[in-house]
Amino acid sequence: MGRNYNNFLYQILSTMWESLSGLLSSGTTPWIIGILSAVIGSWWALRKLRYEKRLEKFKETNANLFKDKKQEVLAAIATLSIFKRDPEFEKNTIDVLLSRLYTELDYDIINSILTTLIQDSNRDDLLYIADGLQDINRNFFVKNTPMTQRIDDINGAIKNLDVSFKQYETDAASYDTLVKERKYEAEIFIRNKDIVYKQYDADFSDLFAFQKYKLVWHKQVTADAYAMFMRKAHLAQRGAKLSMNLFQNDFNFVYMAQVTTTDTRIVRSAFGDSLFVEVNLENLFLFKNDFFKSRIFQSSFKNGEIVDTLFSSVIFEDVIFENIHFKECTFDLVSFKKVAFVNCTGLTQEQFNGSIQYDHECRFPEGIVIQHEEDYVKQNGTGTEAAKELQEAN
Repeated sequence: MGRNYNNFLYQILSTMWESLSGLLSSGTTPWIIGILSAVIGSWWALRKLRYEKRLEKFKETNANLFKDKKQEVLAAIATLSIFKRDPEFEKNTIDVLLSRLYTELDYDIINSILTTLIQDSNRDDLLYIADGLQDINRNFFVKNTPMTQRIDDINGAIKNLDVSFKQYETDAASYDTLVKERKYEAEIFIRNKDIVYKQYDADFSDLFAFQKYKLVWHKQVTADAYAMFMRKAHLAQRGAKLSMNLFQNDFNFVYMAQVTTTDTRIVRSAFGDSLFVEVNLENLFLFKNDFFKSRIFQSSFKNGEIVDTLFSSVIFEDVIFENIHFKECTFDLVSFKKVAFVNCTGLTQEQFNGSIQYDHECRFPEGIVIQHEEDYVKQNGTGTEAAKELQEAN
């Protein structure tokens, strides 16, 4: 980021120095130095003036980006796409757009932001953006508990107001005592109870909507965006080093495809109901993660350790686990097709309770036997829902 600009500036300064050295060494009269100093000073002043004008425009656009009107926001994003190409403003533009994405749920604005972030981004830029998206997603993850607590606080406050109102409105003696003790806050509430209730209800409604579904949408938007930028970083230079380091990230419902990592650390994260296609995680450490009801196709987990991770009700097809040590993991109610466990340790039969394989190409660790679907049908008279999904996938 800014690398092209630095190279360009270096070339200019080098050329100017070579020219100046040539003039000085040729015995040119000293007045040349004065002329060059004036030219350089004028050029620098002009450059500073142009930068200050662009800075003012950038500040104005930044302010418009956070306005309420959709068309003004989209226009601001379009202007920022120009600043995204400017090496002096590129990083600031990325940071500003990520900040706007933090609060956005409108898909037109989201798509416009992501398109602008992608344009003219080299691999380092893509990874920088992916890290920013990961941080935003984690912030939404940790918000869940405090948001729930706030809802409980407001709900409790409303109940307390109900009790106070009933007591002091119906009991004159209690009200007189309240006035004598100068409990002005409660007295004011009784006189303005409708206004107070309305404010409490408004606060409750906003928090309830955010906690119950808007928070889920924010997490899904950032998770999908992260997966997209990781894919582009991988495709930009296949075989190059690519690290994935997730901690307390909520990637439920994410769609991740065509990502191959060289170093992987995923801790206390969720991937429920997600879809993975051609995702290859290498040199990995997975700890306390949840892949409940995910679908994982044409992917691999190689070289490392997977600890206390839940793979319940997952559909695996064309997947390989290689050189993996498992510890306290669960593969119950899993569907396997073309799956191989190669040189894997730490798994027991009890960890595969209710799981089924759908072909004869699967390879499981020694001592582990997985029921075939044909046997399941003979016992139960019908196939599984996972069988239907596998058929649809093919």
